[in-house]
Amino acid sequence: MNIREPRSSGAVDLQSISELISITDGSLYQKSTEMLHQATDSNAALLFEIDKIKQQRRLLAASSREPFDEDIGTHLDTLITYQLEYQPHQYYLIPTQVHQRYPQVNYLVKHQIEGYLGTMVNHTVSGDQIYLFVSLTQSPIVDPSIIVQWHRLVSQVVMQYRRFQHQTDRTDVLLNRLNYEVSHDDLTNLMNRSFLADTLERLVSASQSQFNFTLGMLDINDFKHINDLYGNYIGDQVLKFVAHTISECIQDRQLTFRIAGDEFAFITFDPHPAELCQEILTRIRAGYRDTAHYIKISASIGVASYKEESIDADQLLLNASLALKNSKKLCQPNICCYDTHLSEEYHRKNQVIDALRETLSTEIDEPQELYVVLQPIVRQHQSTWNYFEVLCRWQSQVLGEVSPVEFIAAAEQSGLIIEFGHRVIELACLAKRQIEQSLNQKIRLSINCSAYELTQQSDYIRTLKALITRYGFYPGEFTIEITETALLSQRQVAQNIIRNLRDAGFKVALDDFGTGYSSLNYIHNYPIDCIKIDASFIKNMLRNETSEKVVSLIIQLAEQLDVDLVAEGVEEEQSLARLYEMGCTQIQGYLFSVPLPPDMVIHQLLGRKESNR
Repeated sequence: MNIREPRSSGAVDLQSISELISITDGSLYQKSTEMLHQATDSNAALLFEIDKIKQQRRLLAASSREPFDEDIGTHLDTLITYQLEYQPHQYYLIPTQVHQRYPQVNYLVKHQIEGYLGTMVNHTVSGDQIYLFVSLTQSPIVDPSIIVQWHRLVSQVVMQYRRFQHQTDRTDVLLNRLNYEVSHDDLTNLMNRSFLADTLERLVSASQSQFNFTLGMLDINDFKHINDLYGNYIGDQVLKFVAHTISECIQDRQLTFRIAGDEFAFITFDPHPAELCQEILTRIRAGYRDTAHYIKISASIGVASYKEESIDADQLLLNASLALKNSKKLCQPNICCYDTHLSEEYHRKNQVIDALRETLSTEIDEPQELYVVLQPIVRQHQSTWNYFEVLCRWQSQVLGEVSPVEFIAAAEQSGLIIEFGHRVIELACLAKRQIEQSLNQKIRLSINCSAYELTQQSDYIRTLKALITRYGFYPGEFTIEITETALLSQRQVAQNIIRNLRDAGFKVALDDFGTGYSSLNYIHNYPIDCIKIDASFIKNMLRNETSEKVVSLIIQLAEQLDVDLVAEGVEEEQSLARLYEMGCTQIQGYLFSVPLPPDMVIHQLLGRKESNR
């Protein structure tokens, strides 16, 4: 403890008091004893912090006429202990003859201390910790009120500071907790998405003149399957394992993030980020282990590098996200670096989604960009066509002709697929009415049902019936096509929806049959009316012995199950002849007709009627 001598003895002016009050740091303790010593003309003024529970005392500050050693607390131990144990009041005053009452205290005797005032102030609610202000005088304390007032003033200033400090400490703790909560992920203790965005903003700003870095995004493959199979607790342990793995590889926890359920991110300044990514994936592939489980894990990573000033933090996030999506789509390899074509794809997809949403907002009786075409399903020896598959086409005013593959994927990804399906049904009903009224001939239509619509089976069937009833048709005039992949992905609801569709009067066809390798194991469980052989087998049938065997087996299976059979994608006379020979008598494909708009179907059917007369 550095014991300071006072500047001068005598009265303390208001400016000194004002200066004392304005102090907001630890120097207040020393300044307080200096003021107390100066104002009371004491031999020494001291400030102790005492812990009653631990029975410890610490000298915080002291000011005296003459230098003395820092062990002053030990010298005064007898006197201070007596006050603590036997004087419960705030003030303990010995106005005179202190050195005679405590002759065993060398310091008191040596300096001929006459007066003692000790002021106790609790600085905790429990009273376990106190401040003790001590004044030692070499003259008797004739008027105690003056020295008591100075003790009260100084102690109030110190306690005000102590309360301020306590409040500041509490505020700091709360702010630190709040900062932790808003910046960290509770489960993994990694930084969160919000902190990632802030970090990228700072790095991009600094990097414009200093350094480059790479942002990586990682997603656990099939994590939902892990959660479903092992439960949420083990799923959480897997997330912690992946988080720990990333942290070990990156090391700086401020640069590792959990940004979504099973999605993580990291920032690295490594000049070889691909090698770092490979190390992360290798460690993750080692799998999660505990006493009861060993779970194999794989992950995909997308990376985007900051190398040019034109890219901001949001764009960098988007680039890494696009790279991650592409990595998951490609399956192998598991690391994908951002390329500009990914942004072009993203921009195009958003354009398609926006345009599709706009065209679906139009009323059915307004001019339509979406339209349907019909492709005949022709039975052997049948002179007229009365069965057609409905296919949708889109001629956008903004985008031009959009591929069905593209706009159906956009509808699924954007959540527009249900609305899109409703529009196709209405367009199909309009086409059916137009053809039947023009030809005075009934036709059957086959309409595709997506996997997304299967998940909403009750709404789908109710809407389907309502729409066709509105146009005066019956369920028996329609076949609903469900792709084999949709059937496989919705096994639990597939049987119910097929049964409900058939109970409502619709026929059900299984489309693209043969593409799902396990379908033969349970096809007999589904009450379908028709199997449609996938076009890929038909196209390869004449040149590939395996494809021909598959087609033959499917034909035999249809006979065994007593269901109708349609061969899709027939384009060659030789294929047609071979299919007839094998026992498949319903054909769909370009050999008979490309998909046609309703007015062209009418023209074709009128022509066929004329030629058959």
